[in-house]
Amino acid sequence: MSVELRTLRHDDVGELAALHNRAFADYPLPAQLDASQIAFYMDETDVRADLSHLALVDGEFASFCLGAVRGGVASIRGEGTDPRFRRRGLGAEVLRATVEAVRGAGAGPVGLEVIDSNLAALSLYEQFGFVRRRRLSAFSLPPPKSGARLRRRPRLEPLDTDEAVGRLESWGWPDAPWQLQPGSLRHVAAEGMGDEVVVLGRRRERRFWLYAIAVDPALRRRGLATRALAALDADSIGVPALVPEDWAEGNAFLRSVEARPEALGQWEMLLAE
Repeated sequence: MSVELRTLRHDDVGELAALHNRAFADYPLPAQLDASQIAFYMDETDVRADLSHLALVDGEFASFCLGAVRGGVASIRGEGTDPRFRRRGLGAEVLRATVEAVRGAGAGPVGLEVIDSNLAALSLYEQFGFVRRRRLSAFSLPPPKSGARLRRRPRLEPLDTDEAVGRLESWGWPDAPWQLQPGSLRHVAAEGMGDEVVVLGRRRERRFWLYAIAVDPALRRRGLATRALAALDADSIGVPALVPEDWAEGNAFLRSVEARPEALGQWEMLLAE
């Protein structure tokens, strides 16, 4: 058996997508992506090919690890191994090579997120020196109200995403996990309710995936965020497993709108300098 460890190349994206799908086919949250979706994800999360690594077994893509750097902080944005090649140390090898690469690019701390029920991955990361920093939760919101109240809901209008992210930052958006940081949210569609509320998320048919919602601090506690949710015109609203447990205000808002925590969450982990 011949094993080759090398950095990712831009023309590897098709083979990477196929490897990703094999690696995540038995995952607690299966994810199947095509080449364009993998490329978009890498772009929005600042993955760099020259910092990411592949392990090839006899020329076949067997394991991968994606590395990203922003402002002196790095993140492992995905790692997986084809089930046929597991328990051979390949995951540890691509992880080690990627951590060394992002550190060589000037990063200090290195973070990642991992599904909390993925015990094999948790064990690998903890053996490597990553520690659990905080839990990230997912939520489902009840269906929007119907009837007369729905007819009186305010309107949300499309909003330039850079403008929306700028408001988020000026209104306070502290210590966000990687996919909720401004650098990632600039790839997410935005809507606004006047100058008062911004909403960022993705629509999947009649379901809306809510990534961020914020209200001008001078206008908070007036029900504006709740009204904005009602204005989304979605049959259901989900919040990805990205909400930090230490975001007290955000979690309090979600409880106020009767959001239901999902069983599946993530651990945000950190490898210190």
